[in-house]
Amino acid sequence: MADSVTLPLGFDVPDGWTPVPPIAPGLVFVAVHPESAAEFTPNLTLGLQQRADSLPLPEIADEAVERLGRTMARLEVLDRREVGTAAAPGCTQTLGLQTGEGQDLVQVQVFLTVPGPAGRVVLELVCTADPADARELVPDFRKFVASVHVRRETLQEKENDGD
Repeated sequence: MADSVTLPLGFDVPDGWTPVPPIAPGLVFVAVHPESAAEFTPNLTLGLQQRADSLPLPEIADEAVERLGRTMARLEVLDRREVGTAAAPGCTQTLGLQTGEGQDLVQVQVFLTVPGPAGRVVLELVCTADPADARELVPDFRKFVASVHVRRETLQEKENDGD
């Protein structure tokens, strides 16, 4: 079971991406890339979940596949890898999708964990694009993922305000 949470995150939005208001529960950031070769507008999302369980990240990735699979005509896990270290684990996966309208998409997902106010917080970073756009945009996604960090000074200020 996952709960939504807020966490003071910092990150860099890659050039060419436009932030838009998040419209789904659990999302804290969404950006779109208006220059697409396809009909589908590529997007980046960042979601947070407070996790009370100790479920390994590959199993959390399975949950994401199951959740997304309910809305897609076809879903295939093309690649999955565990990354990081025992102290800072991560999991990446690449999915091949087809919408009910027949639109083929590629989705790259990255799951990371960080300490949160009540235990472990899982960050779910996602890039979704048409396969032709994905080749060009995945490097932007990698830069986005690499830039995400918890703003420590903000956490310390909040702790000091509680004294």
